[in-house]
Amino acid sequence: MSTDLSELTCPDCGAREQRESFCDSCGTALSRVEPEETAAPVETVELEEAVAVVAAVAATVPADDAERARALLVPVADQTFPADLIAPVLPGKPDPQAPQRKNPDQLEALDAGIECQWCATRNPPERHFCRRCGQRLAYAPVEARRPSWWRRLIFFWRNRPLPFAGQRPRLRRGPGSVIRVVVWGAVVVVLVVVVVQEYKPASTNVRDHFAKPNEVSNWTVEGSHQDPNHQAKLLHDTYYDTWWGSGYSPQNTNGTSLTITFTQPANLLDMGITPGAGTAADTFGTQGAPETIDAELIPIPGKGAPIKKTITVDDQPGFQKFELRGDDIRQVVLTITSSYPPTADNPGKAVETAVSEVEFYTRH
Repeated sequence: MSTDLSELTCPDCGAREQRESFCDSCGTALSRVEPEETAAPVETVELEEAVAVVAAVAATVPADDAERARALLVPVADQTFPADLIAPVLPGKPDPQAPQRKNPDQLEALDAGIECQWCATRNPPERHFCRRCGQRLAYAPVEARRPSWWRRLIFFWRNRPLPFAGQRPRLRRGPGSVIRVVVWGAVVVVLVVVVVQEYKPASTNVRDHFAKPNEVSNWTVEGSHQDPNHQAKLLHDTYYDTWWGSGYSPQNTNGTSLTITFTQPANLLDMGITPGAGTAADTFGTQGAPETIDAELIPIPGKGAPIKKTITVDDQPGFQKFELRGDDIRQVVLTITSSYPPTADNPGKAVETAVSEVEFYTRH
């Protein structure tokens, strides 16, 4: 076998041209066995031993007997055999030798590469196994770290020592278990109270999301301006074929407002608007309709500042619902800031901004 490392082939996976002491594909130690002299053919060794035995026997017998014995050893004729009748003889098999590794002190030093986590030897980037110790370079020993203090506090049961094999763990049924449950329950209650008090908007949104809305019926309305034939009280008559008119053309209605006053303070959730002069297609477009409305929710004194929100209404007939939330609301002021023009082919002579109905919904 050649001693040149570039010609070594891994006996396990068959990888060729391995230049180090360990295979780069599977990590197997590579053998570097020096060639030995070929052993003598078996037939020659046996013949020499036979001659030596006969010579020793001949030395102990008379001369006549010795000559007679020597004649038996010397062939009387030349015995030759055709070459094709002589079978090839394999040399003797040498004893196996242990694998030899390259001297670690003779490894070429590298300035960069993959550093082995076991022996700190740098390896070329393309290698998978360390060229000094043969360990896999893709894995490294992980040092156990102590959990942080908050993990030890929350997951306290993980800090208990595990029982040995065959050892039954101790049952925890004493008063300590009950006290621990009570303490943790109290901590959870305190956290919930703090979150509700400090983050009231978040808790209110969750509450309002699951609340069942109910329509508010006890309220009155007044308009800053109105058409005498289409007064503001028609916004709350539950009929969709009647409507309030601003008394101004759609392009001149900006600033006209409606003031809604609740008989009792209301915890509002939503507001509904039915724009235009009715819900029928032939009547809706005869008048203009509000496009944007500024809503101001005024609570009773001592319950916080007014809540303001801008609402955009679609230019189409039918009921439209908008989120309008506030607690202890006494009044709602709706100010029209822009309006849609009429969409009918033949609108009426007196065109104005119209609203058929306004509705409010409160938390149950």
